[in-house]
Amino acid sequence: MTAQMAADRAGVSWSTQARVELGDPSVSVATLCAVTEAVGLDLVLKAYEGRRPTLRDTGQLALAEQLCARVHPSVRATIELLVGQRGEAIDVALFAVEEIIATEIERLIVDVQDQYRRADRKRQALADMHQRPVRLIIVIEDTSRNRAAFERHSNFIRSVLPAGSREIFAALANGRPLGRDGLLWLRRRGPAAMTR
Repeated sequence: MTAQMAADRAGVSWSTQARVELGDPSVSVATLCAVTEAVGLDLVLKAYEGRRPTLRDTGQLALAEQLCARVHPSVRATIELLVGQRGEAIDVALFAVEEIIATEIERLIVDVQDQYRRADRKRQALADMHQRPVRLIIVIEDTSRNRAAFERHSNFIRSVLPAGSREIFAALANGRPLGRDGLLWLRRRGPAAMTR
């Protein structure tokens, strides 16, 4: 079978077929599957342990660094702590003497309940790993859009995240236990929002 025949059979261009044959790493897995199937081969992929996950963007990292700068020296901060079986990570884990604080950073509120459930599952995984109390803090970038999204869910939020920004900042700065979950508003530049 010629390369052009294989390309026609796979439904790709001749140049894409050539890129597959040359091992071009930018070729999609779907294209690789189409080409290998067209020539009667099975594609076998092997996954290797990769690098640790990283925060999703520089804005999220800036919020994480801002938070870590405000914690008491007795609190050990770990950014991107792996907790799940599928590579899930807590954005910032704060290890204090009496409790661990699992911190999830959200720059954009899309689905409040779903974002809370995902964060709570990570918190539970961390609690299972360490067998000690784990509090959940959801850090939200303080924007008018995010505030409006949260306003529609204020009763739910207050029931599951009762501690506010002032209480959280006070506990973190003093190194004392927070004792409950909370919601922390942070502005990416300038002073943190202290109201709720």
